[in-house]
Amino acid sequence: MADTYDVLVIGAGPAGEHAAGRLADGGLRVAIVERELVGGECSYWGCIPSKTLIRPGDVLAAAQAAPPGGSARTGPSCWPPAAAR
Repeated sequence: MADTYDVLVIGAGPAGEHAAGRLADGGLRVAIVERELVGGECSYWGCIPSKTLIRPGDVLAAAQAAPPGGSARTGPSCWPPAAAR
C-alpha cells in the first residue's frame, strides 16, 4: 500500500519547512520533496554562516577606527525629551 498524504510541499527551504510544520501541527499528513538541503542553502553555506564569520571583523575594524577615548558628548542632547529630564 502506498503512503497517502493530505499535503505535498515542494521545496524544503525556509518557507516550505515552515509551511509543512504548520500544516502538520494542524493535524494534516505532510510530505516534503527536496532535491538538496532541508532548510535551504542559507542555513548551510549562505547567509547565516557568512554573517557569523564577517560580523566580528566588521566590529573589530570599527573599534580600531574609533578615535582614542571615544566620542563623549558634552553639549545638550538633540532629543528634546531627554533634554527636559
